[in-house]
Amino acid sequence: MKKTKSDLYCLIREKRNEPARYRLLQSLRFYFGDKFVDKMSGRIKVVTGDFTGGPLLGLSKRDLTEVVSHTDIVINSGALVKHFGLKKDFDNINVFGTQNVVKFCQKYGKKLMHISTVSVSGNGEKEASVVETAENKNNKTIFTENKLYIGQDLKNIYAITKFKAELLVYEAIADGLDAQILRLGNITSRYSDGAFQMNTDDNAFAKRLKTYIEIGAFPSYVLGHELEFTPVDLAAEATIAILSHKSDCNTFHVMDPKLLSIPVLIDTLKLMGINLLAVSDQMMSDIITGILNDEKRKDLVSGIIQDLDRNKKLVYTSSIRLNCTFTENYLKNCRFSLEKN
Repeated sequence: MKKTKSDLYCLIREKRNEPARYRLLQSLRFYFGDKFVDKMSGRIKVVTGDFTGGPLLGLSKRDLTEVVSHTDIVINSGALVKHFGLKKDFDNINVFGTQNVVKFCQKYGKKLMHISTVSVSGNGEKEASVVETAENKNNKTIFTENKLYIGQDLKNIYAITKFKAELLVYEAIADGLDAQILRLGNITSRYSDGAFQMNTDDNAFAKRLKTYIEIGAFPSYVLGHELEFTPVDLAAEATIAILSHKSDCNTFHVMDPKLLSIPVLIDTLKLMGINLLAVSDQMMSDIITGILNDEKRKDLVSGIIQDLDRNKKLVYTSSIRLNCTFTENYLKNCRFSLEKN
């Protein structure tokens, strides 16, 4: 809203008998405050629909006519982003929903910006056979913007369905659709003020970190690992920067190229009065086993339950390494950088 003078048409489902516009404005007030909403609400056009409702996106005839007449670009950020759940729900939203958006753009000649995830790389899949050392840290399969299938074994339903969605967009691009795919990194709180999302339980990383804080310990082998954080406001600015420059480039990795080491994270938490103890794999397994055997406490490990192998060992190793050099250089040419000091 700040970077352009464009009006925005937001496709919103009605839910729990709450009007679509009311739902959107409530979210906007939470994230940006009343002043922003009062100033910008006139440029926000809310249309009731559902992108799982077919190629016309569940729009009424009147809304369809208005949307088609007054829009040039469709940003598809609709997705089920949880990392577990019913397969049919993920397929319906992430795959068939994307298919409908693609058909809509093809039918009405709209450019498509499809929001995806770096998880399609398989980088988030756990590979217990991989032992990370300082020597082999850089000897991994590199996943760049011009790659999709590199032999990765996707098991996570979220990553699988987002992978399928990308295939649909690439097929449409091959058929002539003007479209770009933005693979987002680990989306975190705003860089500007640290504000975080309303539904924190839907954020896998936040749940994982919360679990470790509540347990008070973590496996020591991850001290050699690094984390990537992509502030949501910088990701949004990067999206607009890419959107504002016409290019035949169709895939970008929107992620911070500067990674954060685990020791720095642990030290930062310590400054906040949060102490985490690095323990051996066996000790960590014993701690988790004890918690799981306690009916009153077993929900404590909900944030890391997907990270456990059959021996209750936490696995955070992968044979794939993400690379965003192309996007980093592209954004610099757009006079923007995701890397902040």
